[in-house]
Amino acid sequence: MQKQTPQELANFDFLARSFARMQSLGQPVDIHAVTGNMSQQQSVWFQERYEHYRKQAARVKAQALEVC
Repeated sequence: MQKQTPQELANFDFLARSFARMQSLGQPVDIHAVTGNMSQQQSVWFQERYEHYRKQAARVKAQALEVC
């Protein structure tokens, strides 16, 4: 994302990771509501990071179930 400070990027990334974790734990997450007030560029970037972390959490969960 352009025009974002490193701290702002870290904050957005933290939020994307947090919402993905919530979703993986069974909490409903309306990602469109989360990104509703973001610019188009921010929304696209955020959703890409959310999807990355969501897939990562799903893989970890699947691996944990295989061990059990």
